[in-house]
Amino acid sequence: MNHFNLLMVLQTLVDFFEGYFLQQFYGDFFAERFRRKSWNQMGVVIAYVMFQYIKKLFLPTDYRMFYITENLILTFFFLLFLGLCFYKNIGLISIFLVVSFMSIQETSRISALIFPYIADLPANMVWQHMESHGILFIALIVNGTWLLNYLIRILIMYKSLKSIREHFHEKHFSIHSVEVQFLLIPGLTSLCISILLNLIMFRTSERGGQEFLFDIYPVLRLFMPFMLALSLLSILYGVKLFQDMILLNRERSSRVVLENQIKSMQEYIEEIRRVQSGIRGMKHDLKNTLAVIMQLTPKERGTEELCHYLAGFNETMGSLEYRFHSGNTVVDALLNMKYHEVTLTIPDLRLETDGLLFPDTFAIQSYDLSIIVGNALDNAVRACKKLKEEKPEAKVYIKLSSFQKRKMFFLEVENSFNGKLILEKSQEFPVSDKEIGESHGMGLANIKYTVEKYYGAVEWEVKGMAFILSVMIKNE
Repeated sequence: MNHFNLLMVLQTLVDFFEGYFLQQFYGDFFAERFRRKSWNQMGVVIAYVMFQYIKKLFLPTDYRMFYITENLILTFFFLLFLGLCFYKNIGLISIFLVVSFMSIQETSRISALIFPYIADLPANMVWQHMESHGILFIALIVNGTWLLNYLIRILIMYKSLKSIREHFHEKHFSIHSVEVQFLLIPGLTSLCISILLNLIMFRTSERGGQEFLFDIYPVLRLFMPFMLALSLLSILYGVKLFQDMILLNRERSSRVVLENQIKSMQEYIEEIRRVQSGIRGMKHDLKNTLAVIMQLTPKERGTEELCHYLAGFNETMGSLEYRFHSGNTVVDALLNMKYHEVTLTIPDLRLETDGLLFPDTFAIQSYDLSIIVGNALDNAVRACKKLKEEKPEAKVYIKLSSFQKRKMFFLEVENSFNGKLILEKSQEFPVSDKEIGESHGMGLANIKYTVEKYYGAVEWEVKGMAFILSVMIKNE
């Protein structure tokens, strides 16, 4: 195989790999449009290879500004069109994906282009020791250099695109124009550097021949790879910085929600204590008053209706007692409140608390305990409602149990759910399926934050159609 045919084969292989990397890149962010995934993948690869072939066939290989810009604009719109054809729900993030792909592609191409010139020095040293082998050695050196050249190009693209895919955890994040601009700056900067290098890489000498920049300024053989590496790293670290910003904002929002919850719970607890104290006094007085009235009421004809009325009133007073008795006033209040709320929409919900008991000496502060139990109940109720919406005939339950072993207090909340979890790489806990703009996954995060104040831990597991949340707290 002569040198020209080898280059054609290598370039075709590079186009194929680039198309393969592109469909992986898109596939990590968007859902395939076609039912068969293999058709979708092969369609992207074939369309990309054909586009590269047609572009090379009709566009001139020229390093002037007009042709470079024309090539980049054509590639940009083709890649966007390819995404629209083969994937669903294409949003603003697709602009970032296309620009990043193009900038990495150009950076890898230029890096591979300058590799033979960087390899000149070691190749010449080897040549001095093997000069006697003549033409065969030259062929091996040339072909080996070009093979390494294209291999480096493929590896740079693969590693760079893989890094973006792995570090961009929030692939379903609702991205806005300002955030797109932030993500685009490194990629556009890298593209501008590539255009500049394409313009100055070659120039026409006074004799009419073509001169390479490295032949005029040999020091650029070391400087240019360093500059290309920096431009590439700016894209990769830009993605990482963007993800860190999302996580930081989410954590700040979680802290604000938690602080508001603590403040509300403190006020709510004080109000509960005040109202309970008043109710206990009223019930005590009323019971005594009713008992006296019933004793003094003569059991004569005509007074039976009054006796029945007083007995019914006494039963009503008894119904004011709490339904749940766990040994903790705050938890009892939360259980009764949540139960009365949820039974309005899910009358057949079973709330089991027989195994929920608190020790006489309990060091966890009331508002911290209310954060833990309140968020756990909210998540459980939401899961039960979701299951009922999908399967009205389903039996739903929430079961709370607890025990203490030495100084460690264990709380377990088990509830039925639809068996579907949304898991994100960057999240320790499952993410809720609330509407866009709502706080996602903050309930469990707030529980963990509160529990860690007492050197505790939070774990979760799924058993069939049951979600189990386990909380461990140091009771001191």
